[in-house]
This record gives sequence, structure tokens and C-alpha cells, in this order.
Amino acid sequence: MGFPIRVYTLSYLLTGEVESQDAFLSWLNNPSKESLNLSEVEGLTLDPDAVLTSVTQREVVVPKHQVMAIDMMSPEAAAWVTMPPRAEMAVLYTPRFIIQAYVHPAGDMRVSNLFNVMSGLLFPTSHAQLHPIVPTRDLPTDYARLLIVNRSCVDFFHPKD
Repeated sequence: MGFPIRVYTLSYLLTGEVESQDAFLSWLNNPSKESLNLSEVEGLTLDPDAVLTSVTQREVVVPKHQVMAIDMMSPEAAAWVTMPPRAEMAVLYTPRFIIQAYVHPAGDMRVSNLFNVMSGLLFPTSHAQLHPIVPTRDLPTDYARLLIVNRSCVDFFHPKD
């Protein structure tokens, strides 16, 4: 059984289905799994001046290091991701978007220590608002209830005052 997700890269927004995995975030952070396979994909170029605006494919393979963020679009998709219950608002700066979202540090960890303590490449955020900082095509939505972010795409971040 698959569930719908949106995958943001620096140049594309890919909407498709991914096969359900127990502990999806652990699976994503498994270093021996280097790609993410999507089926029934609709792709949108993010550059508003791009000659190619969209693409449709039965299957697309995305190298995980190219993934900037993953929008777990449905409640069923979100159910595959577990995270600590504590939430603090932060602002994440990426090459394409400023993302305002709740991060979920464990225990009493300070938000500023998040990257020093967490393992894995991808981490969950909730109630994320995406603000383009470069010219970007109109998106289907600029909000994600659960957005998994690639920490290597975060130029810097801070707690939101």
C-alpha cells in the first residue's frame, strides 16, 4: 500500500506515491538506502521561467541527497513518522525557501543543539510554512502539516522569537 507525498528538490516539486514503510523516518535515514522511489509522479519545475513546466511519469527515482524536503501530505502518510511531542517554532533558511515550522527536540534539549544531537540526514517538522526567497512558480500549497527536512539543505536556522 502506498501513500501520497510531495518531494521538494532545489529545482522540482514531485508529487507521487511511496510504498509505506514501518518507521518511515528511520528508513529514510538508513545510509544504505540511497534513493527514494515514487510512483504515479507529477513533477513541477519550480523556476517560473523554465521551458519545461511539468512532467508526468509512472516511476521516478530521487537520490536522497537531492531531497530538500518531503511533505507527508495525508494523515496516513504522517502516521508513518514518529517524533518527540515537544514542539518549538524555528526558522530554517534554505537556498530556495525560508521555512517556519515547529521542530521537535527530545527531552529538554535546546533547539540550537538539534543538529549536534540528532542522527540522520532528515528530520521532521510540523506546521511548516514555506516562503520562497527566489522566483518560484506558484505551488499547490505553501503549508505542510508534517514536513521532513534534509538538514544538509539548511544553510542556518534559529528559534523563532
